Amino acid sequence: MSNITPMIKQYLQIKEKHKDSILLFRLGDFYETFFEDAKLVSEILQIVLTKRNGNPMAGIPYHALNNYLKKLLDAGYKVAICEQMEDPQTAKGIVDREVTKILTPGTVLEEGMIEDNSRYSALIDEKNGFFNIAIFDFSTGDFFLDTFDFKEEELLDFISSFGFVQILLSKNLEILSKKIKNLLKDVYIETLDEWYFSNNFRDHLKESYEILSFDHLDYDDNELKLADAVLKYLETTQFTKIKHMKFPKRFKSKTHMLLDANTLENLGVIPTSSNRGKTLYDILKFTKTSMGSRKLREFLIAPLIDKEKIEERLDIVQQLIENPILIEELKEYLSSIKDLERISSRISLMNATPRDLIALKDSLEVLPYILEILNRHQNLKSLFYNVETLHEIKEIIKKTIFEEPSLTPGNGKVIKKGVSEELDSYRDLINNLDGVLKKIESQEKERTKINNLRVGRNKIYGFYIEISKSQLSKVPQDYIRKQTLVNSERFTISDLEEIEQKLALSEEKIRAIEKEVYTQLLSHLHQFVYKIKILSDKVAELDVYRSFAEVSKLFNYCRPSFVKNYKEVYIKESRHPVVERFVDVFTPNDFCIENEKYYIILTGPNMSGKSTYIRQIGLISLMAQIGCFVPAKKALIPIYDGVFTRIGARDDIVTGKSTFLVEMLEVSTILNKATDKSLVLLDEVGRGTSTLDGISVAWAISEYLFQIKKCNTIFATHYTELTYMSHIYKEVVSKRVKVLETMDGVVFLHKIEEGISDNSYGIEIARLAGFPPEIIGRSKEILELLSDRVDLEGKFKSIKNIKKKKYEEHENQLKMF
Repeated sequence: MSNITPMIKQYLQIKEKHKDSILLFRLGDFYETFFEDAKLVSEILQIVLTKRNGNPMAGIPYHALNNYLKKLLDAGYKVAICEQMEDPQTAKGIVDREVTKILTPGTVLEEGMIEDNSRYSALIDEKNGFFNIAIFDFSTGDFFLDTFDFKEEELLDFISSFGFVQILLSKNLEILSKKIKNLLKDVYIETLDEWYFSNNFRDHLKESYEILSFDHLDYDDNELKLADAVLKYLETTQFTKIKHMKFPKRFKSKTHMLLDANTLENLGVIPTSSNRGKTLYDILKFTKTSMGSRKLREFLIAPLIDKEKIEERLDIVQQLIENPILIEELKEYLSSIKDLERISSRISLMNATPRDLIALKDSLEVLPYILEILNRHQNLKSLFYNVETLHEIKEIIKKTIFEEPSLTPGNGKVIKKGVSEELDSYRDLINNLDGVLKKIESQEKERTKINNLRVGRNKIYGFYIEISKSQLSKVPQDYIRKQTLVNSERFTISDLEEIEQKLALSEEKIRAIEKEVYTQLLSHLHQFVYKIKILSDKVAELDVYRSFAEVSKLFNYCRPSFVKNYKEVYIKESRHPVVERFVDVFTPNDFCIENEKYYIILTGPNMSGKSTYIRQIGLISLMAQIGCFVPAKKALIPIYDGVFTRIGARDDIVTGKSTFLVEMLEVSTILNKATDKSLVLLDEVGRGTSTLDGISVAWAISEYLFQIKKCNTIFATHYTELTYMSHIYKEVVSKRVKVLETMDGVVFLHKIEEGISDNSYGIEIARLAGFPPEIIGRSKEILELLSDRVDLEGKFKSIKNIKKKKYEEHENQLKMF
């Protein structure tokens, strides 16, 4: 550090308070960074690293701040914005500067810096062996709060499934940050000091939500402390009170199913970096609003388990399907509605732009048309029952703001004429300036008899009268010389100086008055934030229902019917909603559970469609429980309390867990959490170890699932030995994927039928993959040799029914699986 000027000293003092942030230091028309921040910013933003008094420096233009901020936040950094708090031209000495905002990936809501999808953050604390977790989206105000009986692996699994942009940890969980970072490279992680969890939480929460008691929310003190810590954190970063966050809701609920990360990933429910565009979310996303897209994701990760609520959704979707013209009308109207949820959040924080307000006004103008067409239909008119359409807001904005305002108030192009007489008078002077200058020019030409005299203006010298040097002899004595040019001289007169003074005053007054009027407007709109959010939520729901109706009609889905008996299930001609959209011909299949045969062992070769089949059954169940029609001819299904999956093999290299260990950990979760009202989907469990070990473990898991848990299960496997259970146990049925053998090889028919697959066709698949003929031939020779030496059939035929009592006595020990 070669030179410490007064300004650098000021910078260092401010930076000392924000060591964990990149400090953007306002210096004129630029935000500058210095020292290590400058090197970092230069590298991330690919901008030039320069020097000031020998110190590294890198700057970005203030008018392009948001573009650069987004890159810094996306790179996982915290940024502190330091503004000039006084006019540099009038400042005596060093300009006063203060940090006015701290931004993290989870606390940004400026338009253009965030996408339409949800931006959830989490705050996690641990008390008495339980994890208290707050989940919130600062941009929308969504807020969830709950306590989870997680093991550490389950917590990490939950974190990885949710797609958080930011994770906050209490001090006692600081050790978790490295593990989370290994799991999610780009997520922003911060550890909060103990003062965030202080004992004044109740008073602060009451003040924030303006209520007298939290008893109706049924939260314990540890959970309320966590909610309060979230609000304190947001206040600390935003330098203002936070009023737009909704009341926290339980994440776990008696009316919703909680899907784990494995199920979301294995079934391809929501997009990740590797499957974007090919998930259930992508297939169902015919939404037309940003709020609707977020609401769809919310529906998908928390399907309903309340039959009455599911049927209410299905009634709405059916009513829309039966009215195709209504689907198209709503599509047009919803396309005109902007992101009301995030606009209301920006209003609450007093940083909504004039264009936000026009977007709000335009959206509110569409709503009466939507309500008019909904009121024609019995099942739809109740959607907006008791929801205010906020006509008053629309009229206030319409009367106050220009239809196409500038980005920010202060230049006279935001507040309409007639709102402020004082503003109008100053604005008239500026608007009529050209006429005033032409009048002076005309007068001076007449007075001086100089025909080429010209009145002009520039930024440095202000107003002037320009006269060529050949006419200088005619210049009156009251002209005051301002500037000499090569071929002319520039002068001023008292009239021009008077106008210049008035103009300078007008510009300053317009800036001050327009900002004041706009701030008053935001303050007035602030009281409607909660109502805007309620309205936004209803628009989002309508958008999702319309999306369900469009996709259901377009792809010939049927309305599911729900049965009470979990052991009597029938889906006729079921299809995979995603796969069918990417293939020319999709083969539908029935799914049937009857006669108490609820444990299905499914065998068949690779590439025959086993995995697709079990996934489509899971997806159809989820689609039904979010209130969407399903890809089938007919669906008689129960309402599951959970869908659990174990599909695919993978190592966890970072934590040193083998494929088999990962597999067993995932199955352990299923064994612990599944009930007789759950759907379990298993694919190739046990193949991560030796054949005999794998078969033994798979057999024992199966017995436990159908004897103790009694859950509906499809177990896809290459272990044909497991099918012998269907001869031993009444709950087990064997099914296979039909394969046609021809002279030219095998044809996979992708059709499910009763029976056992007698060949895995691995060598045939190798042939289809293009293996050289000599390798295919040698494989067949080896297969014949090995077949003569292995006879597992005799072993399994001798297995007797293991008494259920044995499992009940040792149920706790069996959880090690």
